[in-house]
Amino acid sequence: MTVSMAQIAERDRPRERLDRLGPVALTDAELVALVLRSGAPGRNALELAHELLADHGGLGSLAGRGLPHLAETHAIGPAKASSLMAAFELGRRAAAVEIPSAARLRDAGDIAAVVRRSITDPGREESFVVVLNASHRVLRIEPISKGTESRCLLDAKEVLTMVLRCGGSAFALVHTHPSGDPSPSPEDLAFTRALAGAADAVGLVMLD
Repeated sequence: MTVSMAQIAERDRPRERLDRLGPVALTDAELVALVLRSGAPGRNALELAHELLADHGGLGSLAGRGLPHLAETHAIGPAKASSLMAAFELGRRAAAVEIPSAARLRDAGDIAAVVRRSITDPGREESFVVVLNASHRVLRIEPISKGTESRCLLDAKEVLTMVLRCGGSAFALVHTHPSGDPSPSPEDLAFTRALAGAADAVGLVMLD
């Protein structure tokens, strides 16, 4: 039986948790529920948010869905779907770093300099894709995922899809090391090699 939002203890509702703890403390589902504002037949807003995230494999994949898919497949209607799309686009724009149009990235130092301002949680690994044009000038900086203190899961297909969706010709991949040791792990090296090969196969250049 579906529990209405009014039946959830007040301190446990997303809006009240946001007021009390701040947005960082909320789960992805709670944040999505706040954007949706209300549920759908048989589901409250939080249940609907959990369903959307589960069906799409997480926030990153959900953000990549188009308006018709969300409105029709999940019967949330055009208004809720539009609100979700607007929220995701605002997040992408907020994460983008403004740099002079003449700036051209050449090496890891340049990449680190433009991404530094996008880091939101120094205590957890975060990963970003720096989308570049053919001249290696930044088009935008997209957050991919946030992990634990020592691990951040990445998916090569998701990275390349994001670059192509943003109209990039090249890209750089960045992830933070909260431990303070920048040495790449064996997993980092293996993923980098695999991603570089996949990028080459679809005509993209992986700068660094």
